[in-house]
Formats: sequence, structure tokens, C-alpha cells
Amino acid sequence: MDWSGEWWVLILGPGLVILVVGILYFTRSRAFMFRSAAAQLGLIALQGLNPISEEEKKGLSLFSAGSNGKMTNLFGDRVDSPSRLLFDFAYSSGQPAPPSVWCRQTVAAFKAPLTGIPDFQMTPADALKSPAPKPGPQPIRFDSHSDFGRRYSLRADNETAVRAFFSSSFLDRLTAFDPEADWSVEKSGRWLIVYRHNVQFPPKAIAETWPHAQELASLFLEPH
Repeated sequence: MDWSGEWWVLILGPGLVILVVGILYFTRSRAFMFRSAAAQLGLIALQGLNPISEEEKKGLSLFSAGSNGKMTNLFGDRVDSPSRLLFDFAYSSGQPAPPSVWCRQTVAAFKAPLTGIPDFQMTPADALKSPAPKPGPQPIRFDSHSDFGRRYSLRADNETAVRAFFSSSFLDRLTAFDPEADWSVEKSGRWLIVYRHNVQFPPKAIAETWPHAQELASLFLEPH
């Protein structure tokens, strides 16, 4: 086939225009519906703010995965020192996949104490359900709870503190709460984030998934 002429531009051009318009429409439509869903939860727009510091992001596998990470549709319970956040986060999966392959997820974040809860990354053991592990932290396994190890990958720098925090009864509650091991929970600095990797919830589903994320987070944030 001769691609040297301009005829193929006339054929492909309209298709590309339609594709770009469709992407823009989807993005703006999601932003509008996301705002409405967030408002029902009592959350307000925090666009332009950066409540999770760059240093805290470095301690989270989600923000360390891939490249070109971008946070959008950021909402919180208040502008000054928010304690709850809801947002979309997307990153390019990079090699070996083409850079155009993106992983998109809806994330709930909750203010966590700097002491009492160690930093950790708990993600599904299934590689298809979790981001690539953050370099550095070593995997932690519990001989008394081999089932937990088959479901989740738990990593942390301070193994002693994490083992003390993830008590036997706590491991049992986690396994019972998320029997399919679909959710990831990570803590770094002041924030604990909850999400399902590469799952961007439709705005209409946020009213149902937000309470579930809150309940899962409360297992970590409340004394146990």
C-alpha cells in the first residue's frame, strides 16, 4: 500500500478527531459526575493543592509505580489540613508495555498518626491486582497465617514494628473483611491510602465504595 500520498490523512484524520473529542468528553463528564458524587459525601474540591507530600508519596507503591503519575479529581473534607481525601490517580505502566498503557484507580486517603502505625505496603499477592512493589522494603510473612501470605504481599522497612502491629487477631479480621484480597492498603507518614489497583470506580458507585474503604481504613486507624 502506498502511504506516500495525502489520501490516507483524509481517511484517518476524521477518526482521530472523533477519538480526541471522545476522550475529552469522557474526561470532562467524569469530572462533573465525580464532583457531584464527592459533594454527596460532604467533600469539596481541592484542585491545585497537594495534601500528600512528595516525601510521603515516595513511601507508597502506588505513587512509585510506572511513570507520568497524575492525580485528578481531588476532593477532601476541608481545605486546611484535610483528614479525608478522594481522588483519581493514573500512571503509565511503562516497559515492557507501551507508554500509552495507563493504570487508573480511584483512591481514598485518610489522615493517620505519625506514631503508633508503622509505614507499610499491603497489596494483593496477585500481580494483576497490585502495583509493582516499591524498591527497598522487604516482604514480611507470618508462619502462623500462611493463608494471609497467599492473599497479600506485605512489605515494610521496620519489620519489628509491622509484626507487632499486624497481630494474629488483626490478620484474621483483615482476611475476613477482604476474602477476595482485592484491596490495597498503604501507609506513609501522615496518610493511609485504600484502593483497588487499576480499578477506577464509576462516579455512581462511589457512594457505595467510599463507606467500604472507610471501614477497611478504620481497621488500621482504630486501636486493636
